[in-house]
Amino acid sequence: MYYFGISIDLTLTGLVGLKLAPVPALATLPFALISVGSWCATYPASAFMRRYGRKAGFVVGSGAAMLGGLASVTALYTQRFVLFCCGIACIGVYQAFAGYYRYAAADIHPPEQRGKAISTVLSGGVIAAVIGPFLATTVKDVLPVEFAGSYALVTVLALISLGVLSLLTADGPAAPTPATAGPGPEESGAPRTLKEIARQPVFLAGAVGSCVGYFVMTSLMTAAPLAAVRAGHTVHDGAQVIQWHMVGMYATAFVSGRLTRKIGAGWTLLIGGTISALGTAFAMAGPSHMNFMIALGLIGVGWNLMYVSGSALVANSYRPQERSVVQGIGEIFTLGGSAVGALSAGPVLNALGWAPMNAALLAPIAASALLTLAYLFRSRSTRRG
Repeated sequence: MYYFGISIDLTLTGLVGLKLAPVPALATLPFALISVGSWCATYPASAFMRRYGRKAGFVVGSGAAMLGGLASVTALYTQRFVLFCCGIACIGVYQAFAGYYRYAAADIHPPEQRGKAISTVLSGGVIAAVIGPFLATTVKDVLPVEFAGSYALVTVLALISLGVLSLLTADGPAAPTPATAGPGPEESGAPRTLKEIARQPVFLAGAVGSCVGYFVMTSLMTAAPLAAVRAGHTVHDGAQVIQWHMVGMYATAFVSGRLTRKIGAGWTLLIGGTISALGTAFAMAGPSHMNFMIALGLIGVGWNLMYVSGSALVANSYRPQERSVVQGIGEIFTLGGSAVGALSAGPVLNALGWAPMNAALLAPIAASALLTLAYLFRSRSTRRG
């Protein structure tokens, strides 16, 4: 239900923002607030679940989605841009809580199976990526005000999610933590500081890899429809580019977990960065519709590999008693990259243009690769020692 709801928001929020915004320059603000809301809420979400449990947190997230859907419907009826922004920010809060679904799956599996568990969670987005945009446009006119039906559907999906969550148990015992993350809970000693945890190569590679993957993906997903229209393509062409981008993002989940388990999360992270770089190369090659399609598809694949493997590395960096704090810090990195990408995409596109913008994204991809190589080198040296 989460993926269906978020796919509707990703498909329509830019269009509704353009319709309600007092000036065109603010049209992308609601879209950016999905990422900004997620980033602002991610650590409070972790703290809330540490105190009250994951199930309670997931219920609160679905409640935020219901509130956001209702606020968006009301904003469309009253033509209030600020209220629409508040409603979309609530969807960002929903995304912040839902981001811990993958950690809930990872924590009940041994280290070598965590990548597969995370990818299984993400695979639910495949159907939503294909059907979600279709649903969004199909029901947009079922209510008297255009697009109100779509956001009413978001509310209904959140309500269904609440019903499903009430039947689930999300607070199971954590699986053993690997030796690379430090002594297990059975070993005595003072708790590690955040500085000690964050200095681990496994954490740095994972957190930065997830952050860069999200930053690159969100930047290009936000800018691509506008760049496509500026290049002479239709609005439908731009929507098709995003649809294939989302398919690339989530269809890859069927293989990313297996790949992480077979060759390791570090190497999978490097492959994801390479594919993302290849996507930017296609974007720089020319403004044809096919180039947009291939570029955004590859960026989606690269994001999935970097997100799954980066999350798996973060999940291997903490002891069971540290998981809530470390997961929250990891999410700040990840969703911070998404928020910065969403907010900066429009200004950077206007300042540099489509091809130079893609060229500039090679720098953070390279930085992630260097940190990952450092982690792999350290891991190999530890095993030899």
